[in-house]
Amino acid sequence: MKLQLEPLDPLFFRDGRPFTMGEETYAEGVFPPMPSTVRGALRSMWMSQKLDAYDTEKDKQAKASARIAIRYFGLSIGDKPVFHVPLDLFFSGRGKETLAQPMELIKPSFVSSCPVEVSYLFKADTDGKVESVAGHLLDEEGMKKYINGNTPSNIATERLSDFVKKEHKIGIGRNNETHLTEEGLLYRLISNRFEDMNDDSMTIIIDVEGFDTQIDTAPLYSVILLGGERKSVVARSCEFDLPDVPKIQGRYFKIVLLTPALFGTWYPKHLCDEFSGLKLIAASAGKPVLIGGWDILNQCPKPMRRAVPTGSVFLFEAIDEVQANMIARKYHGESICKPLDDLDGLGICFVAQPFDNQKIK
Repeated sequence: MKLQLEPLDPLFFRDGRPFTMGEETYAEGVFPPMPSTVRGALRSMWMSQKLDAYDTEKDKQAKASARIAIRYFGLSIGDKPVFHVPLDLFFSGRGKETLAQPMELIKPSFVSSCPVEVSYLFKADTDGKVESVAGHLLDEEGMKKYINGNTPSNIATERLSDFVKKEHKIGIGRNNETHLTEEGLLYRLISNRFEDMNDDSMTIIIDVEGFDTQIDTAPLYSVILLGGERKSVVARSCEFDLPDVPKIQGRYFKIVLLTPALFGTWYPKHLCDEFSGLKLIAASAGKPVLIGGWDILNQCPKPMRRAVPTGSVFLFEAIDEVQANMIARKYHGESICKPLDDLDGLGICFVAQPFDNQKIK
């Protein structure tokens, strides 16, 4: 079931840093949220539809809600999906932050601190200043060119900040009995306000399974609570298509993350164990992000874990073209995380053909 989440209020999603009343006073939010956050909201909605006021078997309902699984999580502008720019692209300098170019693959002739698993490096082929592609988006056509290895002189991108603005808020805690303010509970946070751009506004799109029928999410729409401060979003049915599986030519292929991933290490090592002869050649991975959350069943915080961020790219060498295309068909548009984490929508990826300057000569 495909849904579009349209915010009614500015949304706040915490990062992994501590935020304890009376100690830390500043909370910087993140956007987009973790897919696990959205799954938790959908599980709560499912439970609220199944429980009545006198139901005493809430533990059973919490366990049953685990059937809800996110199979795709992303953003859209209007009714078209958009994607975070893969990290093996770069901007060649200031003033050119909307036209991305592919990095080239090099065999380093110098000593580096790269992990021993990689034998090649992605390098920006420019002598000038290089800017990061973080915070930029590719449209559907741009992503199709990327995953098929088409090498234009540049790839058009859009800034996420043009569609979602940061909004600062100051608040203070109050005593629930007296309704008076509590000393030491002043706080400041940054929420995300979605710009009203008519047909080109940004929304969150998901593909979720586990609901009994379409009626479970209401025939037209449902209002659900999402993120910090119990803000509201409207969940509506929608339709969207993703780029098709590319035809991999040769032994080399890339995996690019569309959502953060938990591997137990910094790259999907379990793929090399699953497919005999598969080797990691190069990688362009961002700084780890922290994933926690709230355990609905046990009513306690989940352990904080380090995840590989969205946009990270891994270049693999298969034993032959047949194996490369087998992996592409299995994982393109799917999660490469191990069971349980894949239910949260973590590790969703595309498989891509390397650009010409990223092929081993």
